[in-house]
Amino acid sequence: MFWLLIGIVAITFGFNRVSMKYGFKNLHHMRTLSKSMVEIGEPFEVHTVIENRKPLPVPYLRITEKFPAALNCKGIIDEREEDGYFEFSTAMFVMPYQRVKRIYSFIGNKRGYYTFRNVSLIVGDFIGLNTFSVTKYYLQELVVLPKVLDLDENLVPYGSYYGQVSVKRWIIDDPLMNVGIREYTGNEPEKHIHWPSSLKYGNLMVKEFDFTSEYSVNIILNVECTQPFWRGIEKDEIETCISLCRGIVEELEKNKILYSFINNSYGGSGVTSYSSNYENVLNVLGKVSYGAAIKFETLIDSIINKREKFTTFIVVTPRIFDSYIESLERLKRNNKLILISLDEAKLDKLSSSIIKYVRRIVPYE
Repeated sequence: MFWLLIGIVAITFGFNRVSMKYGFKNLHHMRTLSKSMVEIGEPFEVHTVIENRKPLPVPYLRITEKFPAALNCKGIIDEREEDGYFEFSTAMFVMPYQRVKRIYSFIGNKRGYYTFRNVSLIVGDFIGLNTFSVTKYYLQELVVLPKVLDLDENLVPYGSYYGQVSVKRWIIDDPLMNVGIREYTGNEPEKHIHWPSSLKYGNLMVKEFDFTSEYSVNIILNVECTQPFWRGIEKDEIETCISLCRGIVEELEKNKILYSFINNSYGGSGVTSYSSNYENVLNVLGKVSYGAAIKFETLIDSIINKREKFTTFIVVTPRIFDSYIESLERLKRNNKLILISLDEAKLDKLSSSIIKYVRRIVPYE
């Protein structure tokens, strides 16, 4: 019995040494995200796989992952949160040639840019005397897109409580691009009425223009809420501006109008301009941060100096400051300028040739 006990102890310690020596050998951890870009409230999954590709078991494996705390994960509660991430740990015994797969379901309830980073793997022996750890390096990105704000429901022409917002009206009509006629709806300018066709058909008819050719729009987002910006960052106002930009992008896509997007935030790639790659622009909108990388007037001046050939510029801003006036007037000289400001203050200081929209205020019932 004594020698049997000695043999068991010797075998156990021998197996412990082997398992610790080869614990990480052919032990693979993989993690994938089912989506890299989601809408607010849209579910997505994180898949993790552990594969033990050797004839020896792993008696103890502890996996510690960090997930962005702003994301809602089903089934994970009461975990430690630190620096915007919560830790989730799981321990398991892995058999030879076993493959263990886990699926975590997430929902992003807030627009933003999120990263899934490194994973810690700890291997231990049967007795629990020794452990070794390694770090698996990851940098996986997820972008939660801003919600879409309908332009008609959320904007009104400056100085008017009524009126509809038409993206096509923002584009400069070119009479040479007349592609046909259609019935008059009451919204078209009188100069577009085609009188010969109206007499022929007995109804008012208007010229129909091709708004998809020769035209382009540059959407400019400003995230400055105060001067200097760090004195007061109004997150809700910035989010509203971002969602309005999303609404503009959707309308331009629907009408097949070429567009570009530029902003002055840190997270939204600074002053880089993105042309009409729909997913690319949405990705940047999701990454826009609340901090301004440069002053808004500096951004406008740089656009003017580049002499970019856009027929229309659409500026979306929380409010107007005196320092913006001169730059906006310069931008208007050779271009059509649409200005969307959530705050009406100082709009009266801008020339009437700038088309202005403000936030529609819904009266309380």
